[in-house]
Amino acid sequence: MVNKLLNAQLSGVFTVDPAVALWTFIKNNWGTVTGYTVPVVANVKFDTKFGDMIGYNFVIVENMPVDIKPQILGAGRFRYNDTKRIQIMCEGTSAKNTKWNMERHIDSIINGNVTGMQATFGIDEVLLSEFVEIPVGVTETDITQRKASRVLTARSRALATLIFDQYQAVA
Repeated sequence: MVNKLLNAQLSGVFTVDPAVALWTFIKNNWGTVTGYTVPVVANVKFDTKFGDMIGYNFVIVENMPVDIKPQILGAGRFRYNDTKRIQIMCEGTSAKNTKWNMERHIDSIINGNVTGMQATFGIDEVLLSEFVEIPVGVTETDITQRKASRVLTARSRALATLIFDQYQAVA
């Protein structure tokens, strides 16, 4: 007997890392009108790492460490709460406002499409925390000498919990 954990929504194994699934979902729905002015999708880098840092606007979905899921011998279904960290980083003279608009836009995309990740990725629910500002290191000299034309950086992060079931197929 071979035991495989299958995705309960898709009746097949996961073929995409849930972190990739989340940023893909956000990217695919980026053009949805939510009322917030955000950069066009071509001007936003979506990924699971910052990488080469080329560009001005980033949406990064990172895997977070999680506790080991206890396994019960003979159990048929497992409920997973997979936590991801969504980071936003913007650069430019309007970085802080762009970051805020991107936060609200992501919140609207996730909360406005409650079944959007079920059919494609098998994710039942996405719980999103509030975005929290990430301090960007600047010195007092930088603050006092800053001019409006200087490039500014704004960052924030939120936790997204992806909730899904997997079941054990009996061969």
